[in-house]
Amino acid sequence: MAQLKIRDLHELLRQAPRRRDLKQDGIRLVYDGASLQMSTADAPDTVIARADTCGFTTEPWDVTAYRASITSTQVWLRVLNGEHGDHLIDVCPFWAQRPAAIMFTAGGHTAAFPAIACPTAPADRRP
Repeated sequence: MAQLKIRDLHELLRQAPRRRDLKQDGIRLVYDGASLQMSTADAPDTVIARADTCGFTTEPWDVTAYRASITSTQVWLRVLNGEHGDHLIDVCPFWAQRPAAIMFTAGGHTAAFPAIACPTAPADRRP
């Protein structure tokens, strides 16, 4: 799990390319224990945006989510950012079932979306 300030995650996701600008419909999020980096499925080694994490830390992870999931999360974050921008939000992959999912949790609310790829999930739980 990566914990970020809501405003930092909002700013990171705001920089995601539009769907029509992508060759593949995927936004890749990589957590290295200190920051969350975003790239695209078609250019995974090109970091578009980066945000430092704070609070609780876990093992690194890597997940690629559908661009539409990121749009839904951006709308939710826009609402939260206005009043709670300095509060923390949890971002993590979830693989208790198949397929793996990407989860965003803040203020007692959770948004979960199916993942396109999650190489850090156990082999039997990867999409």
